Amino acid sequence: MSPGANGQQSVQPGRSWVSYRPVALFNAADLEGEALEPLIQKRRQAEGAVLWPEPERLAGAEAVLSRWPVPVSFAGDRACYLPAPDRIQLPDRTAFHSAGALYATWAHEVIHSTGHNSRLARDLSGGMGEGGEGGRAYAREELVAELGAVLLGDCLEIGSAMANHAAYLGHWVELLKESPRVLLQVLSDARKAADLVLPEAPDADGG
Repeated sequence: MSPGANGQQSVQPGRSWVSYRPVALFNAADLEGEALEPLIQKRRQAEGAVLWPEPERLAGAEAVLSRWPVPVSFAGDRACYLPAPDRIQLPDRTAFHSAGALYATWAHEVIHSTGHNSRLARDLSGGMGEGGEGGRAYAREELVAELGAVLLGDCLEIGSAMANHAAYLGHWVELLKESPRVLLQVLSDARKAADLVLPEAPDADGG
């Protein structure tokens, strides 16, 4: 405060500032190069996180996903979760270009199934795998499933299958225009879903 022209105290407007520092982040899975894999292994070893051999990682993913109590049928050419019969439908195993792609897709549908009324009771009215044309419920649930699958893929060390980046980006834009807070809600639902499937997964801080 400072004295005004008439001797009274006047309030000076306060000033505040926020400093932003842009940082470039890249996912190693999105990069290419002959030296990339040795570099990743070196960093993992330095951090004490040695990657399991691929056969062990794939066997572990098979065991975890097979333990999930929702029945799985391998047939046809579509991957989807059917809420009414509470069943997962996947293409035949030979239709996938790799075992990792199979497990990543399987994980996505498993996350969908956590939304069943007998589990986390999310809104599955968008019609995943049943011809749903979109809408808020569909967009939101697809994001939960994709992010939950990313979390599972990270824990199982099998990666994830974001095959349609443009479609998911469209879902994000649609929902964020409606309410920025939906981001935190979707992330929370994805974490709850992944934890339901793999409750023994370690925390990010190693606890």
